[in-house]
Amino acid sequence: MDTLASYDELPYDSLPLPETQPDFLAAVARLHGFDAPDPGRARILELGCASGGNLIPLAWRWPESRCVGVELSRVQAEAGAAFIRHLGLSNVRIIHGDLAALPDDLGEFDYIIAHGVFSWVPPAVQQALLEVCRRHLSPHGIAYLSFNVEAGWNPLQPLRTALTERTAADLPAPARFEQALRVLDALEAEWSDPVLLKEIAYLKSAAPSYLFHEYLAEFNAPMRFAEFAAQLDTHGLRYVGEAGPRRAVVELEDGWGLIPESMAGRWLDAEAALDEALATRFRRAVIARADAPCAQPPQAEALSRLAFYADVRSDEEIDLGAATEQRFVNPAGNTFPVSLPAMKAAAMALAAAYPGALDYAALLSAARQVLAEFDVSGEVDEAGFREALFRLVITHGVMSTVSAGTVDAELEGRPCAHALARWQAKSPGWIVSGARHVAMDLDPSGRVLLGLLDGSHTIEELVAIMQTTLAETGLAPETVGELTHQQLWLFARQGLLV
Repeated sequence: MDTLASYDELPYDSLPLPETQPDFLAAVARLHGFDAPDPGRARILELGCASGGNLIPLAWRWPESRCVGVELSRVQAEAGAAFIRHLGLSNVRIIHGDLAALPDDLGEFDYIIAHGVFSWVPPAVQQALLEVCRRHLSPHGIAYLSFNVEAGWNPLQPLRTALTERTAADLPAPARFEQALRVLDALEAEWSDPVLLKEIAYLKSAAPSYLFHEYLAEFNAPMRFAEFAAQLDTHGLRYVGEAGPRRAVVELEDGWGLIPESMAGRWLDAEAALDEALATRFRRAVIARADAPCAQPPQAEALSRLAFYADVRSDEEIDLGAATEQRFVNPAGNTFPVSLPAMKAAAMALAAAYPGALDYAALLSAARQVLAEFDVSGEVDEAGFREALFRLVITHGVMSTVSAGTVDAELEGRPCAHALARWQAKSPGWIVSGARHVAMDLDPSGRVLLGLLDGSHTIEELVAIMQTTLAETGLAPETVGELTHQQLWLFARQGLLV
């Protein structure tokens, strides 16, 4: 196959995916008792990389890494290659090709990423993808494979059936998407099922590429976890853990003293049961070679070997003197309840340090310091603190990494954004990625401002330029000045400045 026509016509958004960061995947693996290779010097392969919106920022962040992307859409592969050439990056390349026919000399990789591929390709390509993982993973390497889960998708199948049957398969992707929107309007009037109506409302505001490739594409085959695990076994692979946020995790009773190999079968059965109980819709599985060390269910004790970061805030007045539940929220609007005073203090410390990270010992020390600053006395129950942190890590209220490191977040003098951020801002259709691999939703004026940050303008000069740029909008100069300062603060907080 020369190219993938529907992805040429309606490209999927190419953006950074935080759960695919090798340092995060290594942290997930470590929670499961599995030590993955050093992310900073890793060999990284992304299958179905689109135009590189996820892979290129990883290569930029880790100049000692070697990154390869494979994309079947010629349009997207060529766009990614052109972007790489402009930046002058020598440690990343994008190959236009089929993952089922990769070059024999591709070599081994420490991290393989395949997001949004497995459930959306024919069975033969699914098997080829697993074979790529088995053949090209290094001995202790790990792969990230996302897939749709049958338990959560079964209630939505009537919607996919209706959309595929009521739209013309021979239409170009953009035209079929427009037809699908009209079908959604009709279904909204015909149906009363609250689950389906909620999904219809979401699809009407979602990106066109999501609606098309999730509901109109030829393949979307949700799978039971047990079936996925069986396929891994057939290909000489094994499950390591889940990279996505979780509302609950497996805890095996009477598992004391058992070696990981003895727990594996019980663990996989429990994971399958958890999907059914929670109606899991989507999994982000971390896998390894079957001859690699056996992983185990996540353990809170492993937190001591990790570092953490969190972009959270609370609109409530934090009570550090009582174990009252209070909510912290991240930029995506997800809320995380916290009751333990020491964990509230830790969340405050992480928010102040972001985009930097604190290792476990430093975080515990920072929590104690915050409590002392607010005159809260008493010893911190470390076991309780560890369990509270574990719950936040599992739900992604707090993100984990294998090393703390520092990220420049200063806003002073003549602000200068790094070249990747400036070129993303200037390139139509490209998403700006923060230092922690988050997608930044910038409006046109925000992109203009970011593109100006080459270190040649003072903050006052930037305000004046933006006032001139936005003069026709009718915004008062002082309003533009305030908005410019807010935007510059956001750039600093997301680690875009050097």
